[in-house]
Amino acid sequence: MKRTQIMLACALVLALASVTTVRSAEEGLKEGKATVRAIHGTVEYLDNGAWLPAKVNMKFAPGITIRTGADGMADVSVNGLSSAVRLTNNTVLQIPTMSFVGSAREGDTTTMLNLETGSIIGNVKKITQNSRYEIMTPHGVAGIRGTDFAVEVIKLDNINFRVTFDSITGVITVSAVINGQTVTRTLTTGMSWTIGEEVKRLKAEIIEDYQRQIDQLIRTILGPIFIEPGHRHPFPPPPFPGGP
Repeated sequence: MKRTQIMLACALVLALASVTTVRSAEEGLKEGKATVRAIHGTVEYLDNGAWLPAKVNMKFAPGITIRTGADGMADVSVNGLSSAVRLTNNTVLQIPTMSFVGSAREGDTTTMLNLETGSIIGNVKKITQNSRYEIMTPHGVAGIRGTDFAVEVIKLDNINFRVTFDSITGVITVSAVINGQTVTRTLTTGMSWTIGEEVKRLKAEIIEDYQRQIDQLIRTILGPIFIEPGHRHPFPPPPFPGGP
């Protein structure tokens, strides 16, 4: 069943893929990096089958898997400064693809995240027409273009998950296979979709909390990193709202 879900997710990703441009072929593809900008509590990364403690300013190549513990949170810049992602507690995130053509700031970028379980909140700067930014989950994939977003994956049992996509600002295109059919939803600012349910509007207080965390995240990624003795995160860890 899990293999089937992965195959479906890959098929959805291919369906959302952009056409490769002549410019991409001419200028050449460069590998992007992810950088840990701030951590709080237990944050680890997978290295040759072993989980090791993550540290601020660690850089990772594509294929990295990061997880947070029950007390953990991490702010990570992904594919240079093209996006910022906050992993909340009890989250497992893989980053299989980070690449760019041209300059890291202005060129075409390709970024793929795979959220296995837990929750992430993210900010993606406006990307070029030929760029791709996609988030895979066990039950659906989202295409992001210059958006503030949140995604939550709750494991119900060995084969079933509850997956929710939230658009904080901007537009998210989400595709999922429901009862053997591919279903696509376009989420605008303040909208939420739990796969298998109706699209809903987020409560005002949840949007405000999301926006506060996005502001913190951007300051962490773009501003100087200040770490107080005994506290490895420049901001107190806010509670994650947990969906609509």
